[in-house]
Amino acid sequence: MISPLSTALPRRASWWRAALLASATWLLPAPSSAADAATPLRQTACSFTGMIDELRVALKSGSPAYRKYARERLKTAARVMPADELRAAVQDERDPDTLEALGMALASKSSFTEDATLVQPLLARASGDADPKARAAAVRGLRGSGSVDLMTKNGGVVTYEQLIRDSAPEVRQAVVDNLIHESAKVYFGHERTVSEAAVSAALASKDPQAAAKLLSEVSMEAVGHDTVERLRQQLRSDDPALRGAAATALGGVPGAESSAMRDALVSLYRDEKDPAVRKAALQGLVRLGMGGARSTLESLRGVAPGMDPEIDAWQSALKLGLQEWHLLLREKERLRR
Repeated sequence: MISPLSTALPRRASWWRAALLASATWLLPAPSSAADAATPLRQTACSFTGMIDELRVALKSGSPAYRKYARERLKTAARVMPADELRAAVQDERDPDTLEALGMALASKSSFTEDATLVQPLLARASGDADPKARAAAVRGLRGSGSVDLMTKNGGVVTYEQLIRDSAPEVRQAVVDNLIHESAKVYFGHERTVSEAAVSAALASKDPQAAAKLLSEVSMEAVGHDTVERLRQQLRSDDPALRGAAATALGGVPGAESSAMRDALVSLYRDEKDPAVRKAALQGLVRLGMGGARSTLESLRGVAPGMDPEIDAWQSALKLGLQEWHLLLREKERLRR
């Protein structure tokens, strides 16, 4: 009997050969004529500088598809590039778009080699570059990697909690986008450290919109009790957007916290005056209880008569017995249109 491991090894070797070939394809120019095609290929020395020059041209004048291809090609090639050259390129680059692409390549190499120290030049530019566009580009360069873990392994000298205090709105937006992407696309909502980093960044922010977006869009399914309590405290915030975002976030906390958070959201709904915050409280209650939330919704009917159509829409959606949250939310929104 052949073991799964013994069959996997040849496949892995084939994958490695394919990856190395892909990383080197930029060295082979496309033939411009039949005569060129017939010319024997000659071995050519690698030119990292030339590849960056080609990337810069692609990012400035290429089609969206070609820009994506150029960035992905660099990420693939970076795995076999000398680390020192790539780090130096990140340190020296002045064009924000090229810096972002180089940063993604460096972060990819860092993850591939499991050497967190490789991203130090990128972290340094994200926190200390004089140009806000460059700072934002450096932050965006971390997107798609396990950036929260990389920051921790580099001693926590640079964190998203620090970066979201940046005076430039484009840097703050990059922080928000990174954390939302990392939660949803890298860890699929299951990573506690990313969710808690998002909460810490939101509560450190002086930008209510950025904070509200983080709290309402990052998964809270794995956060710990202390973080849940920090979220509950935001139900008393002076900013209605933050109160609403906290209510939305509390709807997604772990099951062990659901009973206490249900009481908190009921109290919020009864005492709140802002319709948007009340709407968020209802959403949080439904997400906490799903089908079991129907009696809670009925107990709130008439508290704010203008919100009763919202309760009706939730009740109608719940009767469908949908088990996936995104399907239930979509159906409720359809009923309210």
